[in-house]
Amino acid sequence: MRRDRDEQGMILVNVLMFVAIASGLVLLMISREELALDRSLRGREAARAAAIVRGGELSAISALRKDAKEAPDADHAGEHWASIGAKGVAIDGGSFDLAVSDAEGRFNVNSLRSGEVASVLLFQKLAAIAGLDEAQVTEAIAYVRGQGPVTDVRPIRLLPGVAQDAVARLERMVTALPGNTQVNLNTADQELLAILFDDPVVAERLVAIRKRNGQITLRDLSEQKVRQPPGTSFQSNTFWVRVRATIGGTAQDGATLIQRKRDDSGSVEVLPVARWRNAAVPPEAPLAGG
Repeated sequence: MRRDRDEQGMILVNVLMFVAIASGLVLLMISREELALDRSLRGREAARAAAIVRGGELSAISALRKDAKEAPDADHAGEHWASIGAKGVAIDGGSFDLAVSDAEGRFNVNSLRSGEVASVLLFQKLAAIAGLDEAQVTEAIAYVRGQGPVTDVRPIRLLPGVAQDAVARLERMVTALPGNTQVNLNTADQELLAILFDDPVVAERLVAIRKRNGQITLRDLSEQKVRQPPGTSFQSNTFWVRVRATIGGTAQDGATLIQRKRDDSGSVEVLPVARWRNAAVPPEAPLAGG
């Protein structure tokens, strides 16, 4: 009888051991299934968020194409393309933000590659006001000409001896765009206008006119008794689109640089020329929904 009880005890121990092992295996299988489901869910969320980012880009392209046909002579914040932005718009399972802005409201450092004297003089002026010395300005110009075209202005931070606060001030006034562009007086900020016109009072008046009328015109400059500075215009062909989409626990942040071009027949093409995602978005891109 004692042997039978011992054998029964061993059998019970074995059964309990197998039950424990089986339970562990089941838990492991469930855990793996949950991880797989979680990855699948995040993948679907990321795909939806990416599609929303692309949809925001296409909306901006459509608005800019329409603007090129209806108002080709000027671009300013009072136009339809500038008003399609959105912030915190609720969608199924999340939200999205959208911002569209003119990219030509700053000096384009890639214009230095054209060799035009006006571009060089303006950059020298901006860089000196920002706090770069003559040698650093010369090195920055040489870098853009030798290594450019650059896709953003962050490489200037890596030039030897350049103070980061000086670069930060310069970054408020410059950008890096494809080709040779001019500064749009309708979207340049007051600080840059004061430098372009060498007169902060004129800049303040022009900003007031722009707020009141939506734009600045040649007539406005004439009434202020100033001439249009070299390297400036009243319209743009390069624009930023920034979209941030959040679905569930997944967020996608995208910035796209869009350019408008006219072909020989006069037809307008509006195409994305560069895209950045998440941490790669350059600092000059607008804040989504801002």
